[in-house]
Amino acid sequence: MHLFSAGRDIENDNQSTMSFNCFNCKGRPNISNEQFVMSEQNFNISIMNNDENQSDRYVLFGNSFHKGNSLVYDIPILFKMAKKHLLSLSSVVRDQYKTFRSQDQNNCKPINFSDIRLQISGFLLFLRDCLQRMNACESYSWLMESHGKKIELELNNLYSALGQFHNLSETILQHALLSSDYTNNIYYHLYHCHLDVRWFQLSLLSELPNSKDTLKNSLHNALNDLVQLARNRFKKLQLKDLLLKDALLCDCTYDFLILIQYLINKQQLLYNSDNFWQYFNAVFTNVNLVNCEELIFRLWLLNSLQRSDKSSSIDLKDSDLVSILKEFLNNEPNEVQLKLSICLLQNIVISSSITEPVIVFWEYFHKRLNSTFYSSDMKIQNIACISKNGSELLIQMNNLFSAQQTELLSNYNSFQLFQRLLGLHLQNIKYNSKDWNQIKGRIFSKFSPSKLMSFNEVGFYNFTTLFLTLSIMSDDTSQIALKYQHLIKLISEQKLDPNTRSTYWKGTVAFLILHSQRNVSITAYGTALSDTLNTTSQEYITVYLDGLKEVFLFSESLTYGQHTLIGSWLENYLLSTIKPLDSNEILQTILLILEKLKKVGNDQSMPFSNENEIFILYNSLYNNLLPFLKKSCLSFDCDTIVADIAATFTIISSIPAFSNTKVMLFNFFVVNQGINIKLLNRYLSSIIKENVIANVHGFNSLALIKAWLHSSMLITNWTFNETMTITQFVSNISEIKELFTNSGNNLETSVDPFITFLDSLNLKYQHNQDIKLRQKMSEKVSDYFYSIKIWVNILIKQQKQNDEIYRLYMVIGYMFEKISPLIYVKGKPNTILQELLDSMFLGVSLRSPNFKTHPCVITALLSCLHRYFIGLFRLNPKTDMYIARCLRELISLYFPKILVGIKSSDELPLLKFFEEKPDNEIPERSLFLELLVSTFLNKRQRTPDSSVAQVLEYINNIIKISHNNKFVILSIIQHALMRICSVSMFCEETNICRRITNEIINTLINLSELPSNEEIKNEVMSSLNTLCEEHLAFSSKLIFEFFDHVITISPDFVTCFLPKLVTHIEKVEWKRGIGSDYNLRKGLERIQIKLKKI
Repeated sequence: MHLFSAGRDIENDNQSTMSFNCFNCKGRPNISNEQFVMSEQNFNISIMNNDENQSDRYVLFGNSFHKGNSLVYDIPILFKMAKKHLLSLSSVVRDQYKTFRSQDQNNCKPINFSDIRLQISGFLLFLRDCLQRMNACESYSWLMESHGKKIELELNNLYSALGQFHNLSETILQHALLSSDYTNNIYYHLYHCHLDVRWFQLSLLSELPNSKDTLKNSLHNALNDLVQLARNRFKKLQLKDLLLKDALLCDCTYDFLILIQYLINKQQLLYNSDNFWQYFNAVFTNVNLVNCEELIFRLWLLNSLQRSDKSSSIDLKDSDLVSILKEFLNNEPNEVQLKLSICLLQNIVISSSITEPVIVFWEYFHKRLNSTFYSSDMKIQNIACISKNGSELLIQMNNLFSAQQTELLSNYNSFQLFQRLLGLHLQNIKYNSKDWNQIKGRIFSKFSPSKLMSFNEVGFYNFTTLFLTLSIMSDDTSQIALKYQHLIKLISEQKLDPNTRSTYWKGTVAFLILHSQRNVSITAYGTALSDTLNTTSQEYITVYLDGLKEVFLFSESLTYGQHTLIGSWLENYLLSTIKPLDSNEILQTILLILEKLKKVGNDQSMPFSNENEIFILYNSLYNNLLPFLKKSCLSFDCDTIVADIAATFTIISSIPAFSNTKVMLFNFFVVNQGINIKLLNRYLSSIIKENVIANVHGFNSLALIKAWLHSSMLITNWTFNETMTITQFVSNISEIKELFTNSGNNLETSVDPFITFLDSLNLKYQHNQDIKLRQKMSEKVSDYFYSIKIWVNILIKQQKQNDEIYRLYMVIGYMFEKISPLIYVKGKPNTILQELLDSMFLGVSLRSPNFKTHPCVITALLSCLHRYFIGLFRLNPKTDMYIARCLRELISLYFPKILVGIKSSDELPLLKFFEEKPDNEIPERSLFLELLVSTFLNKRQRTPDSSVAQVLEYINNIIKISHNNKFVILSIIQHALMRICSVSMFCEETNICRRITNEIINTLINLSELPSNEEIKNEVMSSLNTLCEEHLAFSSKLIFEFFDHVITISPDFVTCFLPKLVTHIEKVEWKRGIGSDYNLRKGLERIQIKLKKI
């Protein structure tokens, strides 16, 4: 075999050149640095046995050399040529590269830096190839002995021409990788030329058997150069930049280190010499002062060794990583240094799956859990890190594990970063039970009762988040949660201070949500929680309940023991804490659970057994919510979510899967007459929409009709849709269908179902002339409205719902007008009409002078008072003393209040009575005027009270409005004029009543004098005649004064009446038994004299 035969590329001139690569992290297309490293690691295998068709010449530095002769005779020349090429690179830097490039582009032939490097590397590869072949053939050992030292010396001289690697100028290091045009970047090529030459020097020395010591020193120096380069780089960086910058300048530097490691390992294998880390640690730790900064540098450099794409090539197992970390922590680093060290170690721990650093950190942190771990570099919004609730706590922890590297230093403290490191490591070693158990054991062993009691608020929060970290990364979430609960039980939750207890419950919620998200059984953990829930304070149960919503939201199934989360504590909490008016998250959560139960029940065809977890959950909810639902449905103010919950319970109980349950809520929400109307509407409409009402336990049609009447009686804009849903169902009940047959009314399409119902009752009553049928109908109506007093009293007591109060008085008025004979029986006690009058108008409290009538009542009565009177007038007040008394009290109590509240723009009340029709067509008019007169105008008073003035002003306004309405004027004269004149006679001159009465009298007398109003004149004469009959005998002076006033209005009228006056005087004289009464005759004479003067 020819000594220098090898597989090479053959050129046309029968000379060969070498096909090779060199360090080039910005390498040529299709040629990667990795290929170069792999080829260099295997350079010993490159000798080929096939020497056929090989040239015996090489081209080196552009010149042709004989393979055999060159090694013997041309080595000095070739080294000089290599040195010359190296100096040409250095000279470009010395001559200021930018200026040189500018001149070069204009006047000089460009220098190909890559070609220079390739020629140097080609020569060194040729030399190494020769040495390999000499070592492979014993017959050429004399050449190695004679030229080995010479080659070693030349190699040292060649490297000396470049200078110390770590002494490269800052300019070269800064610009080596800045330019994207690496081809013309002299700094790039000069830096990488150092790597080329140093590597080939080391690999050549490894081929020289007598240069072992030189190789060892060179390896030491090479590693020292790399460490010093990294240390110099470290000194120029701020701590926060260490995560973004690599300790090694480029990938080629790392590849150089990989090759050195390979070479050292090869030497160790051949000669049992030191391993890589013995070499590396010798230069790594060779410093005078070891402080936190130096130790951070070491961690940074080790992290850089691990962070490369080819990190598997360097195993940090034998490095001093753990020792460095322990020394670092013993030096009490500040918060910034501590955070940085954790971030630097994260890549090492995760890539290498080594547990020792994590344990070392835990041994440091467990003594400092009460610390706030504050540093000035944290963003202010991240300083207060305690979450508001359990859900946010879990989100915070998950965000910690998914945070970007660039966010870590500014957004998190050192303990949080440790938890991140711990969590990611645990996730990485999930299937390594030994390390997992080791970490769990180390953590659990540090928490004793005294340790837990020593925690402040921050310490307990850190303790909780630590267990959450374990639970999140564990396959056995429940085990970690149970351990957490067990530790709390050792000291009793009640002994914790308030803020710490709040944190405990937030953590508990987070554990539960985590169980739910992973579909892990909650049975064991929920059972362990039950005792604590039964004894803790209400405010902490609120925290717990706030998280239940998400627990059930994430639950894909209700068979994971969710029933253990509900207990007797819920009943106590709801009754003592939740106000019925609150539509809070807790009730929303309960409704969510029920909706899930309903969905599960609809998918199940067979009944659940009593031992089934889903059935137990439903039963537990029902038993613990029932007292709260009972209490809430009787409350004046209650949010409709209570009805939603009750309706959902009822609907679920009607599903076959839950047929073993008997829910009596229909009785509480429908049969119960004291229920809030909003709840009644919501509850009934909900179960009707689900089409399950017929299957509801306790259902009966009469109760439903009464509930519908209750609902429709107080229908408002807010409840219209729900009431109409109930109406559509009720309209199909047989007895309601019968009522509306041939009535001409359609209940389903009615805008106001209650009014339509009353109209139908009225029509049927009018058509049924049979007394027995009317009596039977009255009894049925009594059944329908048996509880109306309760409905009315509840609403009146509230005095808040303005629209409902207005509606109440309006519809009851309509009820009086339409069906008063059906709701009242003369002589029968406690009829519906009596109860309504007592509750709404004539109760003892309502008669009190201090009682203030609700404004909505006055507004309603202004519009509908006539309906009450019509209904009562239909009951024959002249023969029924009770009705007569009620009418008097009703008008005396409320008519003045109505008149006081009237605005100038308002319509007068009871105008319905004063339409242009005779009294026989509106019998209520005469009855009303008689009632008005008898109640307010019958008394003889010098100073009538304000109500008299109000009534007089009302009559005056009616006269003004109806002055062209002959029927109304006649009715007022017939029933009221005499009493109006009487009031005018007896009241003081200055009283307002005198002015109003005089105005009324003036108007009526003037109307009577019109030619077409002879009938009115006769009625006025008749009223004055009655006045004289009643008052002339005992109040003659007032009578004559009254006629004095009438003379001023119309002397002709008095002249016409004078004969009647004389007749009355004579009757009085006859009754007294005297021939002539001086006073009477004197008064008559005065009137006659006044008339003659006119």
